[in-house]
Amino acid sequence: MRNDIKFDFEFYKEILSTLKQNFLFCPFKDAAKIINHNNTKPFVLLRHDVDLDLEHALKFARIEAEAGIISCYMIMTNSPFYNLLDNLSISIIRELISIGHEIGLHFDFQNNFHRNSDTTIEMIEEDINQASKILEDIIDVKIHSISFHRPLHNFLNGPFLIREKVNAYSAELMKWYLSDSKGNWREGNPLHALQNPKDKILQLLIHPIW
Repeated sequence: MRNDIKFDFEFYKEILSTLKQNFLFCPFKDAAKIINHNNTKPFVLLRHDVDLDLEHALKFARIEAEAGIISCYMIMTNSPFYNLLDNLSISIIRELISIGHEIGLHFDFQNNFHRNSDTTIEMIEEDINQASKILEDIIDVKIHSISFHRPLHNFLNGPFLIREKVNAYSAELMKWYLSDSKGNWREGNPLHALQNPKDKILQLLIHPIW
């Protein structure tokens, strides 16, 4: 982990404690309800993109559940590192659901043809819809939210809904955004920002693998 931050589970517990002190939690599926809120406390939408390891994600989920916190685990249907049809994968996702977490779709492009600057969301909407149905059929839970794996620049600040699913990269949810993408907190130690909220809604992305 860069930024000279010791990003271990104890540090993550400190992040969660700070969030509980300064924010209200909202699942992505309910994001429409808070867009224009006037609460005294800001809201946080806590998200995990599970690119590599479901078992590691479960460790995070259990820590959050013990703290009384809900988050959204974005799951890939075409990950080269885990198989959704595997019994272990299914049991992990079911536990995530049983302890209160939301399951969303972490969509990756099906082929390199779509990974270019000319691709629009409209061009891949049907692929998104099909991937959502695959995930829904496997876990028997409705998918209400989506994030993109390595999103194209023109996908950032996009529409709020894509095929009736909340888009994590929508303009409404990207006004205040913190992430550990590529193992790097670009804004520095996130605790400083979490202790001094600067906006009404924060989206916090943490990759379990880091």
